[in-house]
Amino acid sequence: MTLRSDGRPWGGVLRLFVAVLAIFAISPSGAAEVVYVSSENGNWSLLLDHLSGERPTPLRPNLAADASAPALSPDGKRVAFEVPGRGILVCALDGGAPCSTLKTELGWPVRPAWNPATGELVFVRYVADADGESSDLLVASPDLSTIRPLLTQTGNQDDPDLSPDGRLLVYDSAQTVALHRGGVQVVRQLWVMDLETGAARPLVPGAGQDMEPDVSPDGRRVAFASDRGGDGFEIWVVGLDGGGLRQVTSGPGSKTWPAWSPDGETILFTRAHEGRTDLWLTAADGSSTERFEPFGPDAAVELRDADWR
Repeated sequence: MTLRSDGRPWGGVLRLFVAVLAIFAISPSGAAEVVYVSSENGNWSLLLDHLSGERPTPLRPNLAADASAPALSPDGKRVAFEVPGRGILVCALDGGAPCSTLKTELGWPVRPAWNPATGELVFVRYVADADGESSDLLVASPDLSTIRPLLTQTGNQDDPDLSPDGRLLVYDSAQTVALHRGGVQVVRQLWVMDLETGAARPLVPGAGQDMEPDVSPDGRRVAFASDRGGDGFEIWVVGLDGGGLRQVTSGPGSKTWPAWSPDGETILFTRAHEGRTDLWLTAADGSSTERFEPFGPDAAVELRDADWR
């Protein structure tokens, strides 16, 4: 077996490299795109990357505010993202039409996620008042004209994502658990809700903090960030039936915000390490991990919060 200078086998890295090249070579009619935010001069801006080797395209460069949590629409024509103090913005990728703003009468909308089957926008509504903080899941019509409740559950609900057929909603729920001798602990767990029946169930119970689920393109697996391994936040994968749980990343830094490649073979995630954030790629089976470098290996640009379609 041939080894790299750091002692890791080259075979897994080559498999990951070939997989990424295959995605880059997708025909324009079904081209893969990645949207993420970057900070080059202290401001977090939205970028669209066609994975063609060319420099990423800035989206809404005159926003004059930090963008975060972008989500590409199922038809690939719009992107929804958070803007502090302004709610959720929905903008056309071609930049032609003005952005639409999603606001709620109570609280603030964050964490947008599109329903692939209906084109509706699911999001989190945070409310903070004298009684504390709470969050529920709401859904807006494709044109954002109407908003209705989707899920109200004990605890704070966050990070929604949906299966490709739009039937299953995956999210994380933070609940306060009473411990022995009067102590308390906030446990953040993944849940799955069948939107047709309304039945909800925990996906992978445990004492760790599980968050930011992303459903695979085949609708069979969920990638998520968790500290259940005891060594900080890593990326894990589990079947939507709760089986096949496995950790796919390891090493220095906190890994969060996973995003599946369109072919389900690769996961793009955010790594925070030594005061900066970058995007990294890992094979879905955990066999190899490499840094994502759209600006080259020596660029000082920080990257985070990717969505891949």
